[in-house]
Amino acid sequence: MTDIFALSKEKIIITAEIGINHNGDLKLAEEMIDAAAQCGVNAVKFQAFNTEFMYSRLTPGFSHTEKDVFAQIKALEINEAWWPGLLERAKKHGLYFSSSVFDRPSLEILKKTGLDFVKIASAEIDNLEFLAEQITLGDIFVISTGMAYLEEIAAAVRCLREKGITKIILLECTSSYPAPPETTHLLNIDFLRETFHLPVGFSDHTIGYHHAVAAAARGARFIEKHFTLDKNMTGPDHKISADELEMKKLVRAVREIEISLKANGKFVISPQEEDSRELGRKSVIALQKISKGEIISRDNTIIKRPAKGIKPSEAHLLYGRIADVDIEKDQWITWNMVK
Repeated sequence: MTDIFALSKEKIIITAEIGINHNGDLKLAEEMIDAAAQCGVNAVKFQAFNTEFMYSRLTPGFSHTEKDVFAQIKALEINEAWWPGLLERAKKHGLYFSSSVFDRPSLEILKKTGLDFVKIASAEIDNLEFLAEQITLGDIFVISTGMAYLEEIAAAVRCLREKGITKIILLECTSSYPAPPETTHLLNIDFLRETFHLPVGFSDHTIGYHHAVAAAARGARFIEKHFTLDKNMTGPDHKISADELEMKKLVRAVREIEISLKANGKFVISPQEEDSRELGRKSVIALQKISKGEIISRDNTIIKRPAKGIKPSEAHLLYGRIADVDIEKDQWITWNMVK
């Protein structure tokens, strides 16, 4: 299986962020992997955390969480025993498998599991000591840059490069749930690529999938979108996630955009356009019957479709010539009809 960093140079990687949308239910987690595969994504991603090591019990509620954040998040942990089965299920579908990790106990569990790439969540980008420790999980890092200032992104990239990590993909991201369009900065895809000389993608927290498609057109090499089986399920991320229908549409649209991301220098046109040229463009047409021996002029010709005769741009070379045959009204005029 080609590593995902190398593959990202050939095709846009689309990742279904299952995250915590399994709701603490192994069967649901497995169903979500199956459904994501049916949608045509390349990878699935989870979140590995031990709430005791990630949240203070005094943490207040924020944006899309309940008031008792600790209790809510505790119920969404992945049991250590689940990891091998989740990995195996993803592999049976030919999917890449990843997780973001938020604490050292979870890091030790994932070392035994194995990841195809390490995902650094936006909230962890400035935790440099822990970031460095995650190189034990693999050598491909995908970093979300939500909430991050430029210097924080630079510090994270520098930290990994100093540890010998060169396969890094940065994701433009807005850490708002959902992210309003006015807070979404797709031109940062260009900015991050030009600044760090790394492949760049998009972690999409917007409603719908059109921003993901626009990101693909902007040159994103990696698209991450939260995924759910039902937007109405209980849990903090379901409402901002793509359901199966939406994810299928996203994948199809990105793939269609992907095959059009090329240039031809305008030196050639497609066979379909050749047909369009003939029917859609114009040529010199007889405005009335022109008898053999009659002079061709602006007065007895007109420029209209189809483009089967002399080009409009060459009409000035035609005027003043003599008809060599009878030319019926509405007949396009070609060079072999005049002398």
